[in-house]
Amino acid sequence: MPEYNIRRGMTVYSMDNQSLGTVDDVSGNYFMVGGQRYPMNSGYRVENNNIYMTGAQNYAGSNQTGNEMHVPVMEEQLNVEKRQSQMGEVQIHKTVSQEQVNVPVELRREEVNVQQREVNDRPLAPGEATTAFQEGTIRVPVRGEEAVVNKQAVVTGEVAINKTVTSQQQTVSDTVRREQVQVDENSLRNRTGRTEGYDTGYATQAGGYQTGATQPGYQTGATQSGGYQTGGATNSSANLREGQDVVGNDGEYVGRIKEVGSNEFRVDRRQKPDINVTYSAIQNINGDQVVLNAPAGDFTDMI
Repeated sequence: MPEYNIRRGMTVYSMDNQSLGTVDDVSGNYFMVGGQRYPMNSGYRVENNNIYMTGAQNYAGSNQTGNEMHVPVMEEQLNVEKRQSQMGEVQIHKTVSQEQVNVPVELRREEVNVQQREVNDRPLAPGEATTAFQEGTIRVPVRGEEAVVNKQAVVTGEVAINKTVTSQQQTVSDTVRREQVQVDENSLRNRTGRTEGYDTGYATQAGGYQTGATQPGYQTGATQSGGYQTGGATNSSANLREGQDVVGNDGEYVGRIKEVGSNEFRVDRRQKPDINVTYSAIQNINGDQVVLNAPAGDFTDMI
């Protein structure tokens, strides 16, 4: 097994420099941080006793259990609520006008008639002697009715204002965001199927080898120089093609075939230099997956 410089207690930071916690345990090809499991062979760098994540394959989902990782895909939803607001108003104006009103009124008054009459001579009455032979003015009041005008406000009518409630259908439009998931085929590990973009037929390879033909030094059905049996035509070096995935015998991902040569093939490793692997290191070829005869860590740790 390769040696990794990851130890318990080291602080782990995400790709945006957020602390994920400290290393709780180191086991096999994984290390544990806060109950989450991270692969040790790629996707990080170690500096000053700290671990910095650099690869998307080290995404730590909160629902990761066992060998399954759940990546949440989020979107925004539009929620429409209603509230009371003033939509307008109705104004009623009152004005004051003036007019001449004629009201007939019957008034009574006293009238004075003065008549001078002659009477037969008679002696003075007892009360008349005190006023006899005195000059003066006799005042007789004359009474009558006159019109007195006063005004009183009265209600002669009213304006009734009624409000009714109506409803209408209205469509509310807004912009919402939605996450979409795109799988990076270059980052897939332990794949068993064929990658899109590679020819599914048998064609001449970039290394100049025709599929289906036996390569020098690698006889199908015969024991190889490394002592490994190919097990048939499917394990022939002729079945090597650019773009095939390369894994160790523990199923861990090593890289992808970049170039096929006469005695060896070049493997493109993520975030590490390419390495040359001889045909004798092949255990078997399973479709688009080349399985090596040693754990993946032995190859990912090569310089």
